[in-house]
Amino acid sequence: MPDDEQTAAARWTVRSELHAVGRDKPLLAVLAAILCLYCAFIAGPIVYAVLAINGIADFFK
Repeated sequence: MPDDEQTAAARWTVRSELHAVGRDKPLLAVLAAILCLYCAFIAGPIVYAVLAINGIADFFK
């Protein structure tokens, strides 16, 4: 292995990844909010419509 690959591998640790997640909390919160809105307003009604067409949607009432 070349020296630059070894130093890059040595720099990667679980601790450094956790620090990166800590720095990215606002981004992760925004992505989670977008996912929730997508599921609530786009994917949910589509899935419900497909189930209603198949007659299975009565189970969820």
